Amino acid sequence: MKTMSETRGKGEGNGGEKTNVGKRRGWRRRFVVAVLASCFGGTVSGVSAFDFKIPLPTIVDAFKKDVPTNGADGEANETDAYNAENDAASTAPPSTFAIDLSPSFTKFLPYSVALGKVVCESNFPLDETAGLQAEIVCLQNDLVGYLGVPESTEKISLCLFRDRTSYIAFICEFFPGAPTNRPALYVKEPGKPGVLMVRRDEKMILNVRHEMVHAYLNAALRNVPIWIDEGLAKYFETPPGERGFCNPFLEKVESDATSFFASPPSLSRLEKLSRVDQMRIREYRESWAWTHFLIHYSPETQRVLALYLRSLRPEAQVGISTEEAIRLQKDAPMKRLLERYVPDYKAKYVEHFRGWTERRDAYENGRTTE
Repeated sequence: MKTMSETRGKGEGNGGEKTNVGKRRGWRRRFVVAVLASCFGGTVSGVSAFDFKIPLPTIVDAFKKDVPTNGADGEANETDAYNAENDAASTAPPSTFAIDLSPSFTKFLPYSVALGKVVCESNFPLDETAGLQAEIVCLQNDLVGYLGVPESTEKISLCLFRDRTSYIAFICEFFPGAPTNRPALYVKEPGKPGVLMVRRDEKMILNVRHEMVHAYLNAALRNVPIWIDEGLAKYFETPPGERGFCNPFLEKVESDATSFFASPPSLSRLEKLSRVDQMRIREYRESWAWTHFLIHYSPETQRVLALYLRSLRPEAQVGISTEEAIRLQKDAPMKRLLERYVPDYKAKYVEHFRGWTERRDAYENGRTTE
C-alpha cells in the first residue's frame, strides 16, 4: 500500500497543511496540492514578453554583467564562477536531452502531446482548451530563459481531466491516499518524474500555471525554500502581460507601502519558514511582494534573484540534505545577498511599491518611465 509522507496545499485563504503518516521501504512521497483563490483566469492567444520594467535582455543576460562587490579588497565576486556558463544562456525553447517523453497513462488519458519537458495527457481533445499549449511552452521558456532556472533533466507529466469523476478515479487508481477534494494535485516521488493532475473547470489554466511553476522548480532545482517557491508560483499564475499589475495581492501591498510608517515585510521571517502549514495569506502575499520587487525593481535586484536561484541548482546542493538546507535557509541567504548588492533594499522596496501605480498607468498608456 502506498503511503503519503507530506501533503502540501493551499485552501481557502491561501492556508496550507502538512501531515506525516508514515513511510514505505524508506521511500518518501511528496504530495503538493494547491487550491487557488485568485479571480484572474482565462487564456492568452500567444506567448508575450514580460511586463514593463523587465525589458530584454532577460535576467539571465543581465546576470552576465558585473555585479558590484561590497568593496572589500581582493574579495571574489560571487558571479565569476558562473560567467562562462552564462555566456551560452539563451531563451530558446527547452531542449529534450535524452529523457523519455512518451506518455505514461495512455489507458486512461488517450490524448497527449510533448511540450518541452512536459508531457501533457488528457481524456479530452487538447484543442478544446484554447491557448493551453502556448501557456505551457511560454512558462517553461520564462523559467529557463528569463529567470535562469536550469532545464529539467526529467519529464513532468501534466494530466488533465474533463470532469471531477475521472479526476478522482485516476488519483485513487495511481495515488491511493492522496487528497481528492482539490482541483489540482502534484505528486513527486524520489527518482521518478513528477505528476501534475488538474481537473477541467473555469480556472484550469490558472491552476496549471501555478502548479507548473512548483513542478518545474522542484524538477530542476533542489531544496527550494517555501517562500520563493510560492512567491514565484503566485507571480506566474497570472497571464503573461498582466503579471506585474493584476495580481490580487497588489492593492494591499501598495497600500502598506504608502502608509506613514511604511516598511517592507520581514524577509528574515519568511526565510525561517520550513513548513507549509506556516504559510497563511499574509505569508503568500509577502512572498509574492518580495518576488515582484526582485523581478521588477532594477537590474541589480534581478541579478540577486538569479544568484539566489543558482544557489539551488543541483550541483550547488550536492551533499546537502533537506534538513541541512532548512538550517542554511534560516541563515537568510537572500537577505545577505540584498545587503551586499543592494544595501538600501528596504527603502527601495517601499519606493518600488509607492511608485508602481504611476508606472502601471504609464505602461497601460503605452509609455515608459525610467
